Parts: sequence; structure tokens; C-alpha cells
Amino acid sequence: MQGLVQAMQTQAHTQAALQAQLEAQERADVWWASLLRTQFEDGAIDVAWDEFVRLFRAKFVPEHIQDRME
Repeated sequence: MQGLVQAMQTQAHTQAALQAQLEAQERADVWWASLLRTQFEDGAIDVAWDEFVRLFRAKFVPEHIQDRME
């Protein structure tokens, strides 16, 4: 019985993680589309990787975490 409860808890955690990932992906997609429309008005999709990473981190990674990444 304990194994069943543990399996159900694991499934619930997995579903929650997948839902969080989906929501984060949707937010990132909306952010990127908005950024392309506003910051890169010429429609240029050819953004350097370093520039993308800088913009992404500024939007989604808290400063104290960014400081640890450097």
C-alpha cells in the first residue's frame, strides 16, 4: 500500500513539474514574440546567441542567481 501512495505522489509531482514547464515555455514564447516586435522592429530574427542569453537572463533569472553564474 505504501508503494502505491508513493507512486501516486511521484505522479502528482511529475504532473506539477510538467505543468510548470509548460507555463514557463508559454511565458517565454510570449516574451520572445513581444521582444521581436518591439526591440527588433525591423523583424530581424538573426539575434546573436550572447544577446539572446543576456535578454533572457534579464527577464527570467533573478539578479542574485545571475551573480552566482558569473
